[in-house]
Amino acid sequence: MAQRVSPAEVERVEEGTSRAPSLPFISFGFALVLVSGTIWANDLTSPALPAMKESFGMSAKGAGLIVSFLFLGRLLGNFPAARLLDTVGAPRTASFGGLLLIAGAVTTMLAPNAEVLYLGRVLQGIGVALLVNAGLRSILVARPGRGAAMTLYGIAATVGSVIGLVSSGLLTGNFGWRSIFALSALLGVMLTLLPILSTRVARRATSAVETAPAAVGPAVPVRTYLVPLAVNFLIFCNYSIWVILPLYAEYRFDASPEMTANLLLIITITHLAAAVPVSRAIRRFGSAAVLISSVVLAVVGTTGALLAPSAWALAIPLLFYGSGMVGSVNAAGDIVLHRGGAGSRAVGSLRQTSDLGLVIGPIAAGSIVDAFGYNAPFIVFPMLMIAAASVVALLAVRSPRNTMENA
Repeated sequence: MAQRVSPAEVERVEEGTSRAPSLPFISFGFALVLVSGTIWANDLTSPALPAMKESFGMSAKGAGLIVSFLFLGRLLGNFPAARLLDTVGAPRTASFGGLLLIAGAVTTMLAPNAEVLYLGRVLQGIGVALLVNAGLRSILVARPGRGAAMTLYGIAATVGSVIGLVSSGLLTGNFGWRSIFALSALLGVMLTLLPILSTRVARRATSAVETAPAAVGPAVPVRTYLVPLAVNFLIFCNYSIWVILPLYAEYRFDASPEMTANLLLIITITHLAAAVPVSRAIRRFGSAAVLISSVVLAVVGTTGALLAPSAWALAIPLLFYGSGMVGSVNAAGDIVLHRGGAGSRAVGSLRQTSDLGLVIGPIAAGSIVDAFGYNAPFIVFPMLMIAAASVVALLAVRSPRNTMENA
């Protein structure tokens, strides 16, 4: 639970140490806005993938790399993010991430070839990693209850994703794909300034402000929760649908960027609608049970996309997919955070395995499409989800009272 201190005490902390800022965490409301803005910038790309693929004459694998390089940057950025959170604090970590997001967006917007494009995506990804870690860590400090942090983070992220998909479809359809990265750079400016504003508002508040010590929770060794991390990785590989769906919809139904954005919007809206029920289910039934049942829904939705006779008919399986994925992600994330003592190491490990799945998934999806056709990824990735659910079910059977959460 966050400690309540007066502004005068905050100032004394600032004067007495050079290791950490006076407010090591971003205040709760600002953290939610930060997460929404970051995911807005992050989720601008998917509707524009077919246009970018055509612009550079890429294969499906090359288009998948546009997404993978972003998450490669996020994966790399997670390593310094955990360290920065414990040394300079969340506000400064987030502001530095905003600057890198600007640099990456401008590089991508002006890219004359695919190589420069990929470089810009890596820079963007590193910036997003710093921002996301700072936001999630601050939300976790403010709302430490079981399932609460992941649910609130998921809601804030989904709001940003909805705005990102809508704006990307409109911008790409009317001004071309480079316009989305101009918007991303503008968002980077906002995200650079937002943590600074959060800190200043907290310092000037006449009432008590919330702060917390630099380390919350015990330093739990990562090896004690490697299995939940592996499950989290497999689940996030299935988010490659954000790459294969736009390519599949254009290939089979000649879908426009606006149509693709609307289809992906169905997933994000479902995420938003299912977030609170999933949180309640985690508290009532436990994370392991929610994860297993959610995987079933996600698998039905992913494979069901192949049965859709039209682009709009894809909406039905995507409803199953969206609800199943939000349950799987929130449950897996809650297990990791709980087993990791809610510390910076647990947050960093969660983000690392998530982003590793988001790196490997699109690369694998593009390669599978090039080798076996556009239908194949909709079969391969559900198999990975089934493998993840099987691991959780096996552990639940072996330890029916504690299940995976306390294994």
